[in-house]
Amino acid sequence: MRLGRWISLLPILALIPRLGLIVIAADRQTVAADTRAALLWISSGSLAALVGCAEVYVGVAVVSRRHGGLALVWAGITLLLNALIVPLSISGLEAIPVWEILSSRALRLAWGAGLGLLSTLCVGGCLWADVVREGAMPTGAEEDFRSRSEARWSALEEKLGALRRDAERDAETPPAPAARPMRTEHAACPHCGYWNPEQRRVAGHVLHCRRKTERIATAADSEETAGESSAPGMQDTLPA
Repeated sequence: MRLGRWISLLPILALIPRLGLIVIAADRQTVAADTRAALLWISSGSLAALVGCAEVYVGVAVVSRRHGGLALVWAGITLLLNALIVPLSISGLEAIPVWEILSSRALRLAWGAGLGLLSTLCVGGCLWADVVREGAMPTGAEEDFRSRSEARWSALEEKLGALRRDAERDAETPPAPAARPMRTEHAACPHCGYWNPEQRRVAGHVLHCRRKTERIATAADSEETAGESSAPGMQDTLPA
């Protein structure tokens, strides 16, 4: 139940004691002075609570909802309250009873009508403020959409936080050393011992060196064969 509905119940406490006293007086019954004073205190306190709470509640609704109609009601409550307080202020400052200040019947009727109008404005303003507040509340579909959007946003924030933490952790971790290329070991040239990091060059050199070695060996064999064949002829030409 909204607060404005509770505030609107205060006029009942303000009117019932006075209506009771009026009915008792109409029946020509007497009421004890203490009882009469207590009933009047209850009525006056309820009326004061109604006016104070209503002015604050309607004012808060005007500020929060920016409603023009409620602003007019709140302005009416404030102006009427200030006008009704004037006789009370004069009574307190000059130490004169209020009924002497409101000596004429027209003033008393105007002051009583002002109290009734003020009470009506307070009750109507509180109920209207409740209606405005309830109209500004989201419906079921809007509330469901808002809850789902908030859940998705929370999940997205968690993912972003996890990514940010991972990035910070990676930035703090020193980078791993680059892997060195694996060195491919291959044999040197078996003929001359030549070696090069590129295996293709070594293979070409081995082929060239093998051919060179074969040519040298062939040439050596040819020279040896020629020497053996020329040795007997030289012996024949020598003098005996």
